[in-house]
This record gives sequence, structure tokens and C-alpha cells, in this order.
Amino acid sequence: MRSRAHPFAAAAAAALLLSACSDAGQRGRKGPAPFTAFDALTVEQSGCYRGCPVFEVKIFADGRVRHSGPEFEFTGGAHASRIDRRALDSIAGALRTARLDDMRDRYRDRTDGCEYTYMDASTLSISLTRASGHRNKSVDLYTGCLGPRVPTERIGALIDAIDKVTGTAALLEQRKRLRPQNGETAGAAW
Repeated sequence: MRSRAHPFAAAAAAALLLSACSDAGQRGRKGPAPFTAFDALTVEQSGCYRGCPVFEVKIFADGRVRHSGPEFEFTGGAHASRIDRRALDSIAGALRTARLDDMRDRYRDRTDGCEYTYMDASTLSISLTRASGHRNKSVDLYTGCLGPRVPTERIGALIDAIDKVTGTAALLEQRKRLRPQNGETAGAAW
């Protein structure tokens, strides 16, 4: 018995073939790899006037997750964990939805699309490292930068998706409770 291909399958195959040609004019440079093939995804947050936690979370393609930075170093050191393939796929889907490659490299001031800028906010830095020969991407968002051309919602949704599988917010809250109180010391770091 001979099976017939679904009409949608033919259209999807044609779309994939056409999208593969989009970088044909760039000699020697490959287009972005599928997001499931990232080597590492790093999210960093700087401090702010209101005491925002300063940290970095790095997710590797093999599922390793490393939380580090001052928020962790002052309260017991870096934290390592592992996420499963489903969690990695969830992050890959969030990266596709966020369309990181379509974003500017930075959103900090009026020239970057900020119509309103609030002082003393933190900066989020998102870096995507891909396999050799594929384009890496970084985006810096000063969280006090607001405007219709600033992808605040897309970046926020990406951060939420990452937090959902890595538990970053809960871990930061746990470490916050470990911080020394006024007058106490926590070793040489304080």
C-alpha cells in the first residue's frame, strides 16, 4: 500500500528549502544554527539602585546550568545543576519566539529606540554562543529603557522561560536569605 504525503508536509518542506537559501549571498559565512544547537546561553544581570541581584546563569547544550556572580560568591559559591532535554527544548522554543537574532545588539538610550529612560535600573545581557562557523548573538537591555521599538516583552518572556526551567529566581531568593545582615561578616568577601 502506498502512502500519500499530507499537503501541508509539501508546503513545509518547500518553506524549509527556501529558508536555507537566505544566506546564499554571504560567502564563507553560515546562517544561524537551529536554536537547539546552541553551545551556551548566558544571561547576566547588573546591579541597580534598589539592590538588584548581580548574577550570571549559563546554560550549556548538554543541560549543565551554572549560576555564578557576586550574589552567589558571597553566599556559598557558584551553583551547578542540570536540566533535561525537555527543558532545553523549552528554552530553544523561547529563543525562537523571542527572535533574538532580529534584535539590536543593545537598548540603552534614545539612539537604540528608548523613548523614556529611567535612571538606576539594571542591565540584562543575553548571549547566545553557537557552534563554530555559526553567528553568535548578544543583546544588552538597560531595563530602564522603554519605548515601542524596545523588545521588553519578548526579552521578559525569554527570561521567564529560562527561569521556569532553571529556577534562577527561587535560587536567588534562597541566596538572599543567606546574605549577612547589617554588621555581620561573611568571610573575606564582605
